[in-house]
Amino acid sequence: MKFVSRLRRVGLALAAVLALASPAMAQAPTMAQAYDGDWSGSLQAGAQTLRLVLHVTKGADGLTAVLDSVDQDSTIPATAVKTDGGELSILFLAVGGELTAKLSPDGRTLAGTWKQGATLPLTLTKQPATGK
Repeated sequence: MKFVSRLRRVGLALAAVLALASPAMAQAPTMAQAYDGDWSGSLQAGAQTLRLVLHVTKGADGLTAVLDSVDQDSTIPATAVKTDGGELSILFLAVGGELTAKLSPDGRTLAGTWKQGATLPLTLTKQPATGK
């Protein structure tokens, strides 16, 4: 009888800990959630400036991305998206490009580089959610 009573107390204590921890865990965004959304910026390539919009979507299988080059009227799907320790890497094999960027502590900017032959600095700013 003592064993059953002790087991019951341990079970209740564990349930209480999980109940208290669940709301806190639900509120903290994962890294994938931090990248989810639309990001915009400009790429300075010599005398040419290209406006870019990066669309990152968090799905059941991880992150996917699409890059819109506004001034070139083109949309480039990502071949692969990877996150590691606050850094985002996106490969665009269709154009031989790669974006690598680090997420700012406040989650509002991605600062890094665009590589496509040359390596150019690129900073993208997260756009407000549109309430889709």
